[in-house]
Amino acid sequence: MTVIRAPFGDADCEAELTKLQSTYSELYFDETPFNASAIKPETYLIIGRRGAGKTALAESFSFQKGFQHPIYIKIKKREIYQQVWSDLAHHTSETRQIAIPRLERLWEYILWRIILQHTHTESPTIAQFIRRPGHADESARPDAGLVNSIINRICVFLGEAQDRPVDERIDQLVKNEELQRAKSEVLRIARSRPIILAFDTEEKYDVGNDALMNALAALVQFAADFNLRFGDAGIHLKVFMSGEVFPYLEESVLENPLKSVKDPVYLFWRPKDLLRLICWRFYHYLKQHDLLDGKGPDIRWINPRDVFDRMWKPYFGQFITNSRGFKENSFSYLLRHTQMRPRQLILLCNSIADQAVTHGTFPLFSEEDIRNGIRNQEIKLANEIINSFSLYIGDELPKIVDALLEMPMVFTGKELERRARESANKWNWQRRSFSKEDFIQLVAELGIVGLVRRHNESSGYIDADFEYSLQQRLTITGRAKCVVHPMFYSRFRVEFNSHSLVMPFSTERPGEDHLS
Repeated sequence: MTVIRAPFGDADCEAELTKLQSTYSELYFDETPFNASAIKPETYLIIGRRGAGKTALAESFSFQKGFQHPIYIKIKKREIYQQVWSDLAHHTSETRQIAIPRLERLWEYILWRIILQHTHTESPTIAQFIRRPGHADESARPDAGLVNSIINRICVFLGEAQDRPVDERIDQLVKNEELQRAKSEVLRIARSRPIILAFDTEEKYDVGNDALMNALAALVQFAADFNLRFGDAGIHLKVFMSGEVFPYLEESVLENPLKSVKDPVYLFWRPKDLLRLICWRFYHYLKQHDLLDGKGPDIRWINPRDVFDRMWKPYFGQFITNSRGFKENSFSYLLRHTQMRPRQLILLCNSIADQAVTHGTFPLFSEEDIRNGIRNQEIKLANEIINSFSLYIGDELPKIVDALLEMPMVFTGKELERRARESANKWNWQRRSFSKEDFIQLVAELGIVGLVRRHNESSGYIDADFEYSLQQRLTITGRAKCVVHPMFYSRFRVEFNSHSLVMPFSTERPGEDHLS
């Protein structure tokens, strides 16, 4: 196995894939509820925010044991330029109701072209179709990406044939007889070798770009229809969608969400799954570097409590006194500084490891190492979350959310409304007009502000719901009791007006156990 250089692996999955290549499967942790759901034939839509593991899950289909000798096709997000999607949409119609159905048909052509390009060695009929004049160079430009090459070709074709109606030109592409024969060959191949097509879309989109949103909506609607027609025939399309943009797509762009969004899989991580993931990675690192010191061989990885006792507690300790002087569970302390995403937890743990290396105590982590490791990364993590929405709002987004500076840790929705008014002059009025509701929705979408679900002063905990862990919008009214997420305390220099700890996940209490 390729040597793992960081104690907890890379926070960037694509970098990790480049380094580990075929051995990546040994480091991949697949025992989560959404792993099992994602592989089901009826699943075609997988939704997750930045750092939730979309790229890793897409890669996992290449070594899934549930498929026998599959043909795996992965469309990487870096192979898809948003501009070509917009160009494609501009060729269809400026009216959404007309554009999306046309774009669905074009996605049908694009997806079949992708499949044919990756199966042409399996059949002379497919190979003959691919070798047709004008098609042979689709795989000859790896810098452009296969999807971009196909879309560019479509745009040229639609632009040249202006003498005929758009629908007639699209028919010429989609209903081509040679294409139909090649598709029949693919269906024959899929009976013995299932075909998995993982479509990993970008994480950041300009939702103000109507043409781009039309293209994305058409992709989702097409995927629903494609899965219905070909899922049982051995062709499995998995579309990975940004959790940041999907709510807008579902609410404002999709023509019929009830029809096109069926049983989506959300990449919501539970504390016990994140614990097993991070310890699984740490275990492999220690094993490679002969640092296990007798620990590990009999770990029951399906048992979070056993993993905590054998792979977490011996290195991190069971408890930590936080920077406010309160004693808490060490793993909960780390999780409170994340939005429950693997990338964030990996980054924090590697930062803690750096501290221990500097102090010469690695692989043991002192309380000071843990506090300083988190302190060194928390503003970076907060800014990454804010940056994930910058394409939507614009470069002025950091200034807009600065209205939350010196915000109380616990407050009511009325205070949020007041802060909203303070942000009014920071909005780009040409891009998007300001409203109080826009500001409140924005800070909820970012996961900066959450709603108190349960607060008992005597328990010392505040349980809170944040939008990033919900399938629906978080509605905040003026009467609502709210909290700031612990990840953003340093970024906004939060005023601590409560001795309780904000827990943005199910927490351990007497009679309760977030590791069970």
